[in-house]
Amino acid sequence: MECHAMTTGPEPAARRGRSAPRLDFRFVAAAAVLVALAGCSTSKQQDITASIPDDYRVQHPITIDEQLATMDIPVGLDTGRLNSGTKGNIVGFAQRFNSSGSALMAIVAPVGSPNEVVAASMSHQVYDVLVASGVRPGALDFRTYRAGAKESTAPIRLAYSGIAATVADCGEWPDYLNNDSHNRNFKNFGCATQANLAAMVDNPLDLLYPRGSTPPDAARRAKVLQNYENGEVYSAKQKLEGGQVAVGVGN
Repeated sequence: MECHAMTTGPEPAARRGRSAPRLDFRFVAAAAVLVALAGCSTSKQQDITASIPDDYRVQHPITIDEQLATMDIPVGLDTGRLNSGTKGNIVGFAQRFNSSGSALMAIVAPVGSPNEVVAASMSHQVYDVLVASGVRPGALDFRTYRAGAKESTAPIRLAYSGIAATVADCGEWPDYLNNDSHNRNFKNFGCATQANLAAMVDNPLDLLYPRGSTPPDAARRAKVLQNYENGEVYSAKQKLEGGQVAVGVGN
């Protein structure tokens, strides 16, 4: 430290001229230190993110992939015909096949099992039910698979490959819920909701791309515009058994 900084008397002009730049430099250095400290404080605040919950849609994403859809039809040694309940199940499987856009369904019958002959006969009954349900005959293919000699109820399997929406890794509980201090969602949170949504969606591609708009009803549109131009009520007249719809509803 210089001694002249502690003097109280008037300072020569030449010396004042030399000390001015020195004071400006100290002011700039102090400002730089404050800016650096402010940056450190901001970084520390950004690290505190434990209170922000995880997004279950990121934790359990719905994936669109090609998968094999199957249905097994048990065949006993004394089974001669398909019952009504089994036919209903086959009809439902045929409807899912038609809506999937798949081009081929396999009817796979067992060979080498005690019920081989019965299964071969019933596979043709399955074929008839599928065709009656709207499946094109050209989309059905008869195949066989090797079954064991002790499999007396080896099933007939229906299978086709199509686009499906699925969610993986549901039901995992690796952490204890009562021993988590991070205030985050547990691993299985939201997985059931995602899996239900994937199972309910009619067309898995709807989760990726929007469908095109359907053509408008030109007749109804012209009627509404005509009523509007004439100053008339352009809502449909609706009546209930116990009275009328409230005034203004539907306008």
